[in-house]
Amino acid sequence: MPDRPFTLVESLIELTRVLRAAFESRVEKHGLTYSRARLLTTIGRNEGASQAQLAALLGIETPTLKRLLDALEAQGLTERRPMPEDGRKHAIYLTEAARIEPLLGFRAEVDIALAHGIAPQDLAVTRRTLAQMALNAERLRQG
Repeated sequence: MPDRPFTLVESLIELTRVLRAAFESRVEKHGLTYSRARLLTTIGRNEGASQAQLAALLGIETPTLKRLLDALEAQGLTERRPMPEDGRKHAIYLTEAARIEPLLGFRAEVDIALAHGIAPQDLAVTRRTLAQMALNAERLRQG
């Protein structure tokens, strides 16, 4: 049977698989799992967010997030601080130890590597297209 080209979904899944594998190999050097590193980078972009907000951003359940946070706190990488408006809720922050430049800089390295040889105007179209696809996928998920 002749090879057929990947569908768009298959291409995106393959890209995600390869990126995740590269990310996993990078974070393992820092004693992290993919899930913990993903949470760290999300906290880095959203410091002071509540546990519920972080869970929503990551698309995971709050108990799962709590287990990940417990592990990161045990590693000295995150801290919970009571939120001023509601002391029962906690805002999440990175500690100085979590500001692991090789880990946090990985996203910039990947952006540069992925964009190699692609014209800036093509990248702009790609970003807009992927953003629209994400919206369309969310509608598909909800629908």
